[in-house]
Amino acid sequence: MKTRHLRYALMTIILGLVIYLAVRPAGGRSFEAFCPFGGVESLWGLIHGGQFTCALGPLNLSLLVGVLALALAAKKAFCGWACPIGFLGELAARLGGKVWRRRPRVPDKTNARLKLLRYVVLVVSLYFTYRLGELVLRGFDPYYLIFSGFGHGSLGWISVLTLAVIVGLGLIVPMAFCRWLCPLSATFDPLARLGLIKVARDDHACNQCGACRRACPHDLAVQNHTVVRHRDCTNCLECVDACPVEGALSLKVTL
Repeated sequence: MKTRHLRYALMTIILGLVIYLAVRPAGGRSFEAFCPFGGVESLWGLIHGGQFTCALGPLNLSLLVGVLALALAAKKAFCGWACPIGFLGELAARLGGKVWRRRPRVPDKTNARLKLLRYVVLVVSLYFTYRLGELVLRGFDPYYLIFSGFGHGSLGWISVLTLAVIVGLGLIVPMAFCRWLCPLSATFDPLARLGLIKVARDDHACNQCGACRRACPHDLAVQNHTVVRHRDCTNCLECVDACPVEGALSLKVTL
């Protein structure tokens, strides 16, 4: 699993940097400045008032532009290779896999319907942030709650319960937050399908064993696609590493 080792090493470094920013004495940049979704939240204030909302700043907007450009190049690679919450979600999923002998699997139709929730979260969070001029998502945002230690803007037991539910779901359903609730994931969706770097399948080499789908953190049916254009693919390459047939799955630059 060489690819996973590389991904985990990179995400461990990023996680360590975020933790450092969160625990160091006041002064300098906050860990919130490194959240790309903050760039989305800042747009209304910049357009209508010429100023950033609350604790947001130019770095949030720069990161948003960067990760959107990355989505055009490599789909949701940010989620699979850099996002601290995605990393923690993946670790929780692996821990859950050791607890469950036979992990419950969400039916495809139900999974697809639950994914609509992330668009609801996106619209609701932006509506209230733009209307109130405050980061209303803080009390429900796992990124903020974890790294701030339930700091300013958290909602007491409501935030504790929210984080507990997110963690609990992640132990049962791999990447549950990323699949169903993440507003940044919803923001990426239109561009993720267009990403040039994709996992491609050689139909002649593939033996339809299903190992790729079992390895995929997002439960994508890789074996049914010649080119994986699915909006949830993060190019994590777990499917490529799991494939028992050399050359059946590979990364390619394609439309």
